[in-house]
Amino acid sequence: MSDKENLTCPACGSNSIETITLNKSIPVVYGNAAIFSESVDKCLICEEMGDFSNVNDENIQKALELARKESVIGMLDTISNIGIKMSYMERALDLPIRTIARWKNGEVSAASLALLRIIRTYPWLLEVADERFNKKIADLKILEEANHIIHKALESNTEHLQANFINQKYDMKVSVTYQSNQKFSEKSLKPKFESKSISISAT
Repeated sequence: MSDKENLTCPACGSNSIETITLNKSIPVVYGNAAIFSESVDKCLICEEMGDFSNVNDENIQKALELARKESVIGMLDTISNIGIKMSYMERALDLPIRTIARWKNGEVSAASLALLRIIRTYPWLLEVADERFNKKIADLKILEEANHIIHKALESNTEHLQANFINQKYDMKVSVTYQSNQKFSEKSLKPKFESKSISISAT
């Protein structure tokens, strides 16, 4: 007898169980979705439904583990393609030699996966790490990245860009306005910055 034939309903104790299998997926950050089979058991007597055999959790974890390992390779390839050497990454983050090689081979923890996702999202953080997280360097890189974001928004012909940055010490508001054109060029589209539209004030 198979395990399915031994199933009983947790509600009424009947062994008249019908099982259907559904293909499901769970999104994985910077990777393909984790695909797994979900078993849905239904009692034909009282119509209770659920995972009577408790197999779904294991199927989900196996699928997520595989998809996350595959995403690690994809993230490392992307980082490498933008010109960042793995040896530099290890040095900047104070990682033991060949740590990244072990990541590629599937030896990746939840903490290292989170770290890799952060670096994949913000590669410039490696420069900050390489400077031993110097506060001045970190602030400079943040301003540089903000400048890139603003210029990218201008090139996409966004009608109006406004950003508000609020913390416990400062309230900074940035507003950029300009004349919209079909194509962006330095000659035909010049952002207009007004002193009143950019303000920094301490609370």
